[in-house]
Amino acid sequence: MTPPKKTKGSDSERKLLEHANRGLQLLTEYKPKLMGKVNAFMAEAMHPGALDKKEKERIAFGMAMTQQCHYCIGMHIRACKHAGVTVEEIMEVCGIAIMMGGGPVLTHMAEVERALNEFYLDENGDPI
Repeated sequence: MTPPKKTKGSDSERKLLEHANRGLQLLTEYKPKLMGKVNAFMAEAMHPGALDKKEKERIAFGMAMTQQCHYCIGMHIRACKHAGVTVEEIMEVCGIAIMMGGGPVLTHMAEVERALNEFYLDENGDPI
């Protein structure tokens, strides 16, 4: 079997995540107590327990897909990389998300490709 074609997206995923972070920083400036509580809640939800960090990131990524949030897709693919999730695992999660969300989720594979290009592949399209 020939390996899948490696491509590079047209927009930087890092720029999209910087944009999302600027929005979060804005709310932090105006409502620091609120954002402190939101951040504490999210950290607790992602803290390893019965499910480890890797499993929680796979779930969060799948939910980001079904919610069709391009910011969340990028954030959780980056977190998946840090948690040791493989591209093959990400593709399986994509399949389940598409099963649950249908065609609209399928179109967000473009966001997945962009994030994989940014966090999983080097400039030549080789795994990093």
